[in-house]
Amino acid sequence: MSAVKTVEELDAEIKALLAQREAALVASKEADLETVKRLCKQHGFTATQLRSSLKTRAKNKKSDDETAATKPTTTKKPTAAKKK
Repeated sequence: MSAVKTVEELDAEIKALLAQREAALVASKEADLETVKRLCKQHGFTATQLRSSLKTRAKNKKSDDETAATKPTTTKKPTAAKKK
C-alpha cells in the first residue's frame, strides 16, 4: 500500500467525515436546545433580553456586486448655499 493517497481516496474520506460531522451536529443540537430552554426558565430570560443573540429573518439581499451592477447610479443634486 502506498503512503500517498489518491485524490479519489481523499475525496471519499472528506465526504465520509462531512457526513459524520452533520450527524454529530444534529445530535448535539437537540441537547443544546434543551440546555437553552432550561437556562431560560431557570433565570427567567425574555426574548427582549436575548434579542441580540437570536437569528433574525434575513431579507433577500443580493451580493454587493449584483446590487452595484443592477442599481442605477444617481447623481446627487448640489444643495443651495444658505444665505446669512
